[in-house]
Amino acid sequence: MKGKKMILFGAIAIVLFVLAFSLKSYVIATPYSAYAENTENLQNTVSNGEVQTVKLSFDNYGYVMEPSTLKKGIPVRMEVDLSTVTGCMRDVVISAFNVRRYVSSGNNIIEFTPDKTGTFNIMCSMGMGRGKFTVAEADGTASSYIEQAPLGGSCAAAGGGCGCGAR
Repeated sequence: MKGKKMILFGAIAIVLFVLAFSLKSYVIATPYSAYAENTENLQNTVSNGEVQTVKLSFDNYGYVMEPSTLKKGIPVRMEVDLSTVTGCMRDVVISAFNVRRYVSSGNNIIEFTPDKTGTFNIMCSMGMGRGKFTVAEADGTASSYIEQAPLGGSCAAAGGGCGCGAR
């Protein structure tokens, strides 16, 4: 009888474990190429006067910024879609521009001014949800610089992970 209970307990634990790591917000690896857009299409950048307005959402296990190409030196006003950006993904980090912001209802705007060109990372504080965006010169000239993606997405890799990131 004791052996059957242990087997049942083990089976339930395995099922719960698999379910927990199958959920959208707990995926560790994210293919960056799915989120980067062509840098030649700078005309899609929405500029309102001297402010670039972009939308940040979360889809297919990663951040999506639309438009994904920004202009250097022009302030950015990023509106975060809280219907898709949930859980730990709301702790948004853009380390290249010293941005770390926890967004919530009524507080879903992130503002910064890109001061360098290239392709940069955007991720949650635990390093699990990731995406990329590009900053070009104000005249549209693209840079070949690509920010290195940090290792990890788990505690052991020192890149965060569920329960590992500190806010």
